[in-house]
Amino acid sequence: MHNKFDFQKVEDFDNHINLSIPNYDGLYDVFRAIALEYMPPEGQCIDIGCSTGKFLNDLSSSTEGFYVGIDVVEMASEKNFVFLNKDVITALEDFTSVDLIVSMFTLQFLGKYKRRQVVKKLKELIDKGATLLLAEKVFSDTAKLNAIMTKEHYNQKRKHFTDTEILDKDYSLIGKMFCLTNAEITEELKYLGHADQVWQSYNFRGWVVRR
Repeated sequence: MHNKFDFQKVEDFDNHINLSIPNYDGLYDVFRAIALEYMPPEGQCIDIGCSTGKFLNDLSSSTEGFYVGIDVVEMASEKNFVFLNKDVITALEDFTSVDLIVSMFTLQFLGKYKRRQVVKKLKELIDKGATLLLAEKVFSDTAKLNAIMTKEHYNQKRKHFTDTEILDKDYSLIGKMFCLTNAEITEELKYLGHADQVWQSYNFRGWVVRR
């Protein structure tokens, strides 16, 4: 009997993510530095899948602006930003232009049809001048290489989680997480605009996308 993994029930969610994704701190620091450069004073930033809101709270304490977090679950105890407890497609309809968009490991939880709709809206915003900070788990196009990376990632996770916890979480995400292959994400990034990869750890990658 597999235990059902529920992100909402994870104690200290930010620490859980930090332990689950090797060098997540590195991604956070890189994205924060880039965000501070591309977020103009009194500009507008939206975080798709903001979870606890840590990233937005950090940015809002560093530079003035209008910050909006979007998520279908409410996990934030502190909100120095506007929180929209809405489906991402519905929430994005409220925006015609923004300066900065953050999406850290969110699109991979959307099915292909909803992802296609969200990506179309993101392109519209990028074409109007927005900068997108995108992080995703991506599968290698080479089966052997992908298997090696996955096994080593599991080996690293065993430093913080039991084998049962790791496997139960993986099993519970069947039908909920839809990672793209390297070829698929490359095509999607070309559609969105000009993408520069700024971070990678195992199968986790981060880009800055602009028009």
